[in-house]
Amino acid sequence: MSAADDRIFLLAPSLAMLFLAGLLGICWLNQRQQRFLLWLCSAYALTALYLGIRSLLSPEDLDHHATGIGTLYLLGSWCLARSFAERRRVSTHPGLALLIGLVALAALFYFTHIDQNFWDRLYSFNLGIALILLLPVSDVFKKPRAKDWLNQTLLWSYITYALFTMARPLLVSLWGHTGLGGAMQPNSLYWATTLMSVLFFALLFTVLICAVTMRDIVSQLRSERDHDALTKTLNRRAFNEAARLRLADQRLHPIAILAGDIDHFKRINDGWGHERGDRVLQLVSATLQRNVRSPDLVARFGGEEFVLLLKCIDLAGAGRLAQRIRLELGADNTVLPHEAQLTMSFGISAVKASAQLDSALKEADRLMYSAKNAGRDRAHTAGVLYPDAGPGLQMLAATP
Repeated sequence: MSAADDRIFLLAPSLAMLFLAGLLGICWLNQRQQRFLLWLCSAYALTALYLGIRSLLSPEDLDHHATGIGTLYLLGSWCLARSFAERRRVSTHPGLALLIGLVALAALFYFTHIDQNFWDRLYSFNLGIALILLLPVSDVFKKPRAKDWLNQTLLWSYITYALFTMARPLLVSLWGHTGLGGAMQPNSLYWATTLMSVLFFALLFTVLICAVTMRDIVSQLRSERDHDALTKTLNRRAFNEAARLRLADQRLHPIAILAGDIDHFKRINDGWGHERGDRVLQLVSATLQRNVRSPDLVARFGGEEFVLLLKCIDLAGAGRLAQRIRLELGADNTVLPHEAQLTMSFGISAVKASAQLDSALKEADRLMYSAKNAGRDRAHTAGVLYPDAGPGLQMLAATP
């Protein structure tokens, strides 16, 4: 190839890296909460700048500016590590990264200007890069790891890139038998391998990151669709979908429906304001969720009404749960003024199949209003109760 063709070949990976950086920058502008995208964009931009300058300089000029150019590559590698750490919510250990970076730059300066040993220069600098990249990995393995294949592929691709960076000088020297100075030539086997490997892993990371980010966005949208924004409980539609799935699993039976309504909620809103009312709803939601198990369901059906689906429990057990919730709410004075007491009324019904869900919800709702008409702050149920069901719990006939 001509010199012009060589230059185009050498610059192509850096231009591709700049394109990927711009793509990730656009993604970050639309998803600013995904901060790791900004760090990955910075990593690509700095690496592209390093590759472009490194490809254009002659070996003599490269020696003269080696420390400054190496700093760009180190900063790009740290930004890549920071992006990975942000994604996994772990630390990059910046103090240790700074120490490794300074040692790598010192070695680069020493083997360039004092003891001119090209391979020691490559080995020490690539080792520093790899160590910076691997800093967040130990913390990742200490945390519960995501089991989905996308996150696992991203993790091991990142580790492979760090290890390949460390081993690249050795692999190329064994493969190409390059002389001492040959690796520093712009069209050398080592530099071509560096360009292609950096571009390959950048493309791989971009594809995986975009896939993971899109999946996270879809999951977030689905969560927002399925959950009440104020209380973070399920909404009516999501409850009905999840309830039917649980009712189809015979291992979860017997199943009970518990419908609860906050007593005098309109009085709370009118007397102390809607902000206080919102805090009451959040307190009730937290209390309900604290008292259920997995895979029980908690949903806000609208206004001040909540519905629970309880697995592996009979009516008496559901009644005792309602009593426990009543007592916890009555003892909590953190939201309402001290002279006021927070209470709820409950209705409890049994459900045996998904086809009976609607009728069971209506029955629980009817019993809840029966509890309100009987004086509030109590639970009404249909069926047989154990003697220790507790005060405030009354058994009613299953039909009006």
